[in-house]
Amino acid sequence: MTQHFQSISVFTKDPYKKILAFPTPKNSEIKKRIIELKKLGVSHVSFTGPLQIGKCQILGKGYVGMVVLAKQNRNLVALKIRRIDSPRKNMLNEAKLLKIANKIGVGPRFIENSKNFLVMEFIDGEKIIDWVRKSEIKSKDLRSVINNVLRECFLLDNVGLDHGELSTIDKHVIVQKNKNTIIDFESSSINRKPSNVSGATQAIFIGTGLAKIVQKKVKLPTKRKIINLIRKYKKNPTLENFEKITFGLKLQKKGKFVKEVSILSKDKKLGHLVKKIGPCTMRITKNPYQTLVEAIIYQQLSEASATAITKRFLEIYGKFPTPKQVFDTSNKKLKDTGISSTKINYIKGLSEQILQNKINFRKISKLDDEEIISELTKIKGIGNWTAQIFLMFCLQRKDVLPVDDLGIKKGIRDLFSLKELPTTKTVEKFSDGWRPNRSIACWYMWKNQRINSIG
Repeated sequence: MTQHFQSISVFTKDPYKKILAFPTPKNSEIKKRIIELKKLGVSHVSFTGPLQIGKCQILGKGYVGMVVLAKQNRNLVALKIRRIDSPRKNMLNEAKLLKIANKIGVGPRFIENSKNFLVMEFIDGEKIIDWVRKSEIKSKDLRSVINNVLRECFLLDNVGLDHGELSTIDKHVIVQKNKNTIIDFESSSINRKPSNVSGATQAIFIGTGLAKIVQKKVKLPTKRKIINLIRKYKKNPTLENFEKITFGLKLQKKGKFVKEVSILSKDKKLGHLVKKIGPCTMRITKNPYQTLVEAIIYQQLSEASATAITKRFLEIYGKFPTPKQVFDTSNKKLKDTGISSTKINYIKGLSEQILQNKINFRKISKLDDEEIISELTKIKGIGNWTAQIFLMFCLQRKDVLPVDDLGIKKGIRDLFSLKELPTTKTVEKFSDGWRPNRSIACWYMWKNQRINSIG
């Protein structure tokens, strides 16, 4: 999307003034609104987007307002401008509803509002129907996006917020590289029965232009079965009945730790993450050596970097190697995968100790958590975090808390609306209510931030 920014003073000229005060701009109103924009810190605007109004391109248009790309304090934002002929006297109610959605992780992030303007996070992506049309979009990707959309719909149902326009969902979901977002809350209400899941499911799978495209890419059950799943949910909109829709449409597989996940789903803070992400699909690696090697590779790296390095590492061997195979591999060959010299030494040192029978994983696995951490941290290159990853993703210990993990600290900060990253004691304090299932709670926090694909 081409972005050419101009000062908001451009709104005093044709054809731009019509966007600021659609559909019949008056000079007196234009002046008032420019002053209002300046108070919000909005300094520039870019006329770009998929919709053309006169000679202007914009991001969107509804019965309440026009949406344009703008800059507020040098940050890119989506600016919604109230129409002169809008049935709404101000943007206060829409701002209030967007804040409710934001509390459960749904919708573009609310930034600020005034009488005639709503400033939101700019979602740079494609409308779902344009994304679905692309030939390279495969069934797996499509199922994942649809699952995420319906999970957001369930969250909205769960808090009693009806979007109001999801029966035409092709216009109200933006798909980005790693996420999708429901947008346009101008028709939303907390005063009517929510129908987000039922409306969106029908729009995606039954009788719409979007549905026809989806049907060509995804194998679906019969129309009758889909309708029955929707009816059961409408009658009793529980998490259990919602999951019957996602499982019935084969959008996801059943997960692990079902009982523990059910308990965490009722937590006031963590519950919306559980409902948003769905069943726990934590990847358990029963090979102790593999778990530790992968954890060493992941130490202090981003998910993208660690995943790429691990992929190149596996390409050397075809499948996960034995300690002897790794020990016999030249340092140069390992370094070419992107593994640092220090980590190569750690991995080879671990391999050598296993070959010399200095490590007995069967014996270690019978110890309690603290004893296992104590034993593993005697090995060079394995600290508390790596040992805790071993407990979680190899031994399936359910109550492990990596207190110094950056992702966990960010997760606690966001869940509890803290201004700064929490200290170790604060992490322990706020996670105490998740005992004895803190490993699973951590997995949900990681997945919400789309990090740590070890599991």
